[in-house]
Amino acid sequence: MKMAIYTYDEQVDTLYILLCAEPEAAIQETVEASDRLHIDIGPDGGVVGIEILYPRLGPVDLSAIKERYGIELTMPFNFAA
Repeated sequence: MKMAIYTYDEQVDTLYILLCAEPEAAIQETVEASDRLHIDIGPDGGVVGIEILYPRLGPVDLSAIKERYGIELTMPFNFAA
């Protein structure tokens, strides 16, 4: 897997995981995999990034990313409530 860049916005409790280099980050569509998991798709059909809403509420099921796009993603850290 490519290197991922994690960005957390504490004010809105949102985690964004960028899966491509910043200049390539054109987003063609956003797929709502669940109410807390959004997947940004680029013009080539590949995953550009993943947005996790309210990660402080607890774990989010990331299996949809593996099933739909073949990307196995694990959270390298936990959020304190």
